[in-house]
Amino acid sequence: MSGGDTVMMEDDADTDKSGPGSDAGPHRGGGLLGLLEVFDRSGATLARLPVKRWPVTVGRALSADLVLDDDHVAAEHLRIEQAPSGAIQVCVLDTINGVRRGRKLHRRGEQFDWSGEDDLGLGRSRLRLRLPGMSIAPEQVLPSSPWRVVGLTLALLLAVFGLSLLQAWFKVTEPGKFAQAALSLVGVLLGGLGVWAGLWSLATKLFTGHPQFWRHVRIACAFSLLEPLVTGSGYLLAFAFSWESLARFNFLFSIPVIAAGVITHLLVIAPQRRRGLIAIVAGVALLGVGAMMGTTWLQNKRASNQLYLSALFPPGWRLVPTVPVDQFMREAATIRQRLDERLKAQDEDAPGDEDED
Repeated sequence: MSGGDTVMMEDDADTDKSGPGSDAGPHRGGGLLGLLEVFDRSGATLARLPVKRWPVTVGRALSADLVLDDDHVAAEHLRIEQAPSGAIQVCVLDTINGVRRGRKLHRRGEQFDWSGEDDLGLGRSRLRLRLPGMSIAPEQVLPSSPWRVVGLTLALLLAVFGLSLLQAWFKVTEPGKFAQAALSLVGVLLGGLGVWAGLWSLATKLFTGHPQFWRHVRIACAFSLLEPLVTGSGYLLAFAFSWESLARFNFLFSIPVIAAGVITHLLVIAPQRRRGLIAIVAGVALLGVGAMMGTTWLQNKRASNQLYLSALFPPGWRLVPTVPVDQFMREAATIRQRLDERLKAQDEDAPGDEDED
């Protein structure tokens, strides 16, 4: 049974149970006692039931007023009724999974008041109640100038292409080959952006019904510009203050930027699951960094692949005092001493390896 079938069941239920002499035509907003809405985990609406009388039952059985297509919901999962005092009460019926309200789980046979300010969880769905007089979100203003969005998208695309061409210019050794490299680079960027944004828009279409392709393009472009800015700032600080460790572990600055970009894409799909998505992506990023550094340590006995500062800037940008020649020669000698000790250790390990063979 699809979501559309569920909505049809609701309309039939209201028509059949409204009693003789009632208006069997389309529901009008006036006179409703409330509105029940059902959402899935991504926030997509599965069903709505205009409440014209109390009590109302929710479950999978056709006898329920609101029929749900969820295997984790009982035949008649709960009943919502109005107490003599006017309060809305929820009675948990014959279910093994119960009803979740915030962090509290109400078991079979329990009863509690429900003001409608928070959603109820039953099975894999969320149930929301809107009552007359409850405040609703203010009306959103339609974009008056869509050309601003188009202009922002074009500006981000041009900025990404410009930055990529500038990086290619510095890498090309022969100026005559720059045109060929630029054409291939533009093709790769267009293809990469199209595939990346296309996959995200496909996921957005599946969960929300709207692909929002160009929004994903803007997100990808923005974080593509932010990543080299952050890493370049790290290299600049390392050069200016002779922070060797910052230069070696500068790759760690890329991880939060990439993780933030993935989170921004995911929030387009499921904005209401912000905390969970941030926690999942942050956990995956930390595990990835640990695995990367652990593998490098096992292979090279160091946590980073970078041995020295690979990005050089104009000498006038350095903010630390220069090193005297004598001090530089002494420090260079220690480097040779460490290399000799490493070679000696490798020579001592070699006979042991031959004996094992």
